[in-house]
Amino acid sequence: MSVEAAKAAAPAAAGTATAERGRRKVEIGIVTSTKMQKTIAVSVDRIVRHGKFEKQLTRQTVHKAHDEKGEARTGDLVEIIETRPLSKTKRWRLVRIVRKSQLATVTGSLEKEDASKVKGGQKGKKKDEATPAGAAPAKAEAPAKGKEKK
Repeated sequence: MSVEAAKAAAPAAAGTATAERGRRKVEIGIVTSTKMQKTIAVSVDRIVRHGKFEKQLTRQTVHKAHDEKGEARTGDLVEIIETRPLSKTKRWRLVRIVRKSQLATVTGSLEKEDASKVKGGQKGKKKDEATPAGAAPAKAEAPAKGKEKK
């Protein structure tokens, strides 16, 4: 089969592509980290039975998932699907955000507020508090050694 014929047949076979490849696993978990570019860490809980004592235990698996748009935030409940290996540890892809976390909306508004306060590269300082380029920063006075007598 030629490359052109395969490309022409691809749209028709798009619906059956998952049947040919087998079923992909779908998991729902909570985003625990968004500190990587286009990657999120998703914690998925599962219940297992102890072999000897038969008690039900909760175990966690952390999957690295691809988030192309960077829309997921820490604490969100997300649905991920198994995909081809994208990197050494990334084998999952974000499908949708099931529920946004309240923490993410509050944190996002605080980050925007902080960003508007910071100006000119002086992080956390106002312009009048910034030290001149050649001056050394002021040192805090250390308490005198020994006990003070009253």
